[in-house]
Parts: sequence; structure tokens; C-alpha cells
Amino acid sequence: GVSGDLSLSTGTASVGTSGSVSIGSGSSASGSGGNFAISVGSGDGSGGTLSVAAGDSSGDAGGAASIIAGSSSSSGGGSLSLASGAGNTSGGAVTLDGGVGTTALGGSIAITSGVGTDTSSGSVSVSTSNAGTSGVSGDLSLSTGTASVGTSGSVSIGSGSSASGSGGNFAISVGSGDGSGGTFSVVAGDSSGSNTGGAASVIAGSSSSSGGGSLSLASGAGNTSGGAVTLDGGVGTTALGGSIAITSGVGTDTSSGSVSVSTSNAGT
Repeated sequence: GVSGDLSLSTGTASVGTSGSVSIGSGSSASGSGGNFAISVGSGDGSGGTLSVAAGDSSGDAGGAASIIAGSSSSSGGGSLSLASGAGNTSGGAVTLDGGVGTTALGGSIAITSGVGTDTSSGSVSVSTSNAGTSGVSGDLSLSTGTASVGTSGSVSIGSGSSASGSGGNFAISVGSGDGSGGTFSVVAGDSSGSNTGGAASVIAGSSSSSGGGSLSLASGAGNTSGGAVTLDGGVGTTALGGSIAITSGVGTDTSSGSVSVSTSNAGT
């Protein structure tokens, strides 16, 4: 047989608000507050399911659902952990979905670290785990959705500015390997209409009080041949092909910068 069910609920209401359910542990003036635990039974079949769902509404906004760790006036705030279960085959998935919006925007998702009022703000880390003894590490994909009419969503990744220190660095690195190293590709979007393709720009930072930032484009060294550097102007079908311009910077009060094109000295 099966164990008996346990049901705890208030009655329905035809007019007005239905009754609330309140379950809580007691507070303490000089010790720890009481713990509150909800556990679901295990089994040699599937484990029991835990579901927390806010109420639907046919005339107003749906009910909100909140899981909030406790704050502290004298020590650290409580931690919040959301984790899927380990498995003998695949581990459980974790999914965060914003709600579907029919006549307005879909629900947004915000992941924001905490403010450090007197110190630094908290960090945010998004990464896949290392591979096991066989297999590959997990992929990481960051993209916006497509659009059938209008402009698709933008992707913005940037470090913060600083009023009295250095701006945050931004680094993109590709993994090395004993096979080929990983490829790094930055490609602007194509256009199938009458507009131009997307532009691609790499611009070093300017300075109002010191020198501008440097820009380096270099291919990799090799045990056989070094990597090649290629600058190609785009093909033009009914008009001119794309031009290439290499121009040194203007020196407003002094001399302009020099341009040097040369081959390296031969080896031994």
C-alpha cells in the first residue's frame, strides 16, 4: 500500500479573498530562530516532487513567488542556494524562465550582485564545470532572440567605470590545447536587404590628460611558420570594392605620427 496523504488548505470564496495559510517557526530574543524544513520522500522509483507555485489570476496580475534569505543587522546575510540533483547518468538541469507576455513584453530576468555600501560590490560568475576523465567541458552560449519584425535584441557586455581609479578590465581568452588552439572570431551581421552590413570596430580608449591607449593586432608565433596577418577590403559587386586606409594620428600641437612598413631581419 501507500502512506496516507496530508492536505492542508483553506476554503474557497465566491466573493472576496480566500483564506490565507501561515506556517512559521518562532523567533528568539536571545538565541537562534527556529528552523523550518520541507522535505520530500525518496523512493526506489522516482523521488517525490517539490512544487511551489503562486496563484493564477483571471483578472489581475498573477501572484508573486519569493524565496529570500534572512538579513542580519550585525553579521553576514543568509546564503541562498538553488541546486539541481546529482545523477548516476546526467545531472539535473536548472532553468530560469521569464513568463510569456501575450500583448506586452515577456518577463525579464535580472541577476545582480549585492551592493557593498562601504566596500566592494559582490561578483557574478557564470561558467561551465571542468570535464571529467573523459568528454569535453560544457559549452557556454550567450545570445538574444531572433525577431520576425523589427530589430532583434542587443547584447551588451562591459566593465564599470571609476571616478577615482582605473576602469575595469575586459578580457576574452580562448582555450589552448595539444590539438589546435581555440578559434576567436568577431563577425558583424550580414544584411539581405538594401542596407549595409554591420560595421566592426576595435578602438583603443582616449585620454583627456595622458596618452591614448595602444592598439595591437598580431598573429601568433609558431614552431614552423608564424601566423599570417591579412587586411582585405570587401568585394563590391555593382560598385567599388572596399578601400583600405592606414593613417597615422594627428599631433595637434606637434608632429603627426609615423607610419612604418617593413619586413623583419633574417634569422641566423
